[in-house]
Amino acid sequence: MELSPGKQLFVDDYFIESLDGARRVLNRPRKVTVDGPLSIRFDQPWDANFSQPGRVIYDESKRRFRMYYRAWTGDQDFLCALESDDGLNWERPVLELVEFEGSKRNNITTGSADHLSMILDPYEEDEARRWKQIDNKPSGASETGEPRWLARYSADGYDWHLYPEGSHSEQKMMFNFGSPAETFGGVMNPDARYVHYSQRGSNRRTRVLGRRDSDDFLHWSGLRTVIEQDLEDPPGTEFYAAGFDPLNRSNGGLHVLMLHTFLTDVSEPYAIADAEKYWGAESGSNAMPARVDGFVETQLAVSRDTVAWTRWREPFIARGGAGAWDYGMVYTDGPILHDDQLWFYYMAGNLTHNGYSAQPWQGPYSTPNRRGKGVAVLRPDGYVSVEAESYAPGVLTTHRFRQEQGGQIRVNVDAGAGELRYELLEDTGHPIPGYTAADCDPIREDSLDCALSWNGKAGWPGVGDDRIARFPQLNLAEFYVKLRFFVSRGTKLYSLTIDPPEVTEWLVRLRTRID
Repeated sequence: MELSPGKQLFVDDYFIESLDGARRVLNRPRKVTVDGPLSIRFDQPWDANFSQPGRVIYDESKRRFRMYYRAWTGDQDFLCALESDDGLNWERPVLELVEFEGSKRNNITTGSADHLSMILDPYEEDEARRWKQIDNKPSGASETGEPRWLARYSADGYDWHLYPEGSHSEQKMMFNFGSPAETFGGVMNPDARYVHYSQRGSNRRTRVLGRRDSDDFLHWSGLRTVIEQDLEDPPGTEFYAAGFDPLNRSNGGLHVLMLHTFLTDVSEPYAIADAEKYWGAESGSNAMPARVDGFVETQLAVSRDTVAWTRWREPFIARGGAGAWDYGMVYTDGPILHDDQLWFYYMAGNLTHNGYSAQPWQGPYSTPNRRGKGVAVLRPDGYVSVEAESYAPGVLTTHRFRQEQGGQIRVNVDAGAGELRYELLEDTGHPIPGYTAADCDPIREDSLDCALSWNGKAGWPGVGDDRIARFPQLNLAEFYVKLRFFVSRGTKLYSLTIDPPEVTEWLVRLRTRID
């Protein structure tokens, strides 16, 4: 499902024909929680012993944030909820669903604290099932005692109900290490309604990123590898998990992953328990990781089909410096668009994966473990900007798109300290008279949505009699144009949106399944 039809970002090469004197720059979100995590006090009797925040879910219709967290008293596990209007200040709703020490005045839900994934599905027609939750492994039992895989639904995300048993109940999967061998592999459907990414083992005893999909959130495909180490990664690179949109939506044609990259300690002794059980090939036993210590940082990865990914090999949300609360690990959720900003919540800690501080000679967990939920913000489409490499303007030329009856073009650009000029080209590369860079109305402002115009007239033209006369054998759908941008020093070009959006698509769309 495409959230922004006609939009093109420049994170990958899809809409870029050439860059001349221009480069792409990764833009890191601005951390709101620099000095410490969000101020959330876990001081109630049911959550004071141990509390671990989970993924933040945004209700787009109510413009309200919700954060679930797991609370453990020592004897009981609870799934609790927090609510927020601004994404920074959180409150406990009084749900009156679960009794604790003689009272139901708490924020404990009836959901599973040991669930794998939970979503709010705004496209679900049955309002009683807009919230969905699945378990990581068979945690139920049939009348005869056989393991049963459980899934739940809810109207409000507080009071949960089990789906009736069906063929989905017989699934044996865990979604990562330890999954039965028969739940790996199989066919992938890039257009599936739901998707899930998690780690899996490789035959090199490393963690790689796997992908599953589903059309009903109940029956899931096998786990197939989609991202693994390559020659551009430093030795010891593994992939722990990812933050993503479980609804499998795209923005500007892009699926966005917050890739949790595990930078392992290669000097760690290469010995694991029960190595013969390490899962690797398409058939085998349980997967066991080889290394357990190192940093975890978040990198940006994007895809057009959720199968082939373009990665940026530098931190997207950087770990803090030595002694910072987020020095050791940063696990980032998928992006949330709120108040004209992209919000990135992340779980972070001051220690490495195996408990070491910036003074590793002190030994594991010699420094108190400090973890929490942080947040960072970025302008919409702001992942990557096209900028001039030097003093002279950089030039970006797009791939061609259909001209037909003309339309509108808008850009997300920060030209407050520079200038953006542009021209419209025939697909031969020749500027169209009246739509050259000399005719354009240059942009010299910071705008999320600025229209391109020439001589005071916004938009791009239809085919025109002159082109029809030169190429009478072509029908309107076979005429193409390109855009060329001149990006001056100090300007950041983030994205463009073409209306009508259909002109950027080929006439033939291939709907295939990838094996």
